[in-house]
Amino acid sequence: MSNTDIVKRMYAAKGDMNVIRSVIAPDAQWDVTEGFPHGGVYNGLDSIVNDFFSFFRDFDEFWAEGDEFWEVDDKVIALGRYQGKAKATGDRFTSRFVHIYTLRNDKITRLQQTADTVQISRALGKN
Repeated sequence: MSNTDIVKRMYAAKGDMNVIRSVIAPDAQWDVTEGFPHGGVYNGLDSIVNDFFSFFRDFDEFWAEGDEFWEVDDKVIALGRYQGKAKATGDRFTSRFVHIYTLRNDKITRLQQTADTVQISRALGKN
């Protein structure tokens, strides 16, 4: 399985924590843009799953779709879109993102994320 295939598997999981846990390394780091729900830096799989991904509770639907992928050495760069529906407002949104993944031994060890946070904030009723 290529590194790109592993990243695509995570996107296809659409929030299934069993799949997400299977592709992220125990010592991974998630660096999420400020302004994104639960934006910040998370160290370790448990913190990523329990602290960061808990933002799913604010949405009736939320998923990431990768549109373009580039793989160079241990990095995968993905351009794509978040899509979803906020619980509080019922508003749907589409928000563009760039994800830069680092992988080691068939596991994601780091995510650097940037995204159009305005669209998500509006759907949550925060703008």
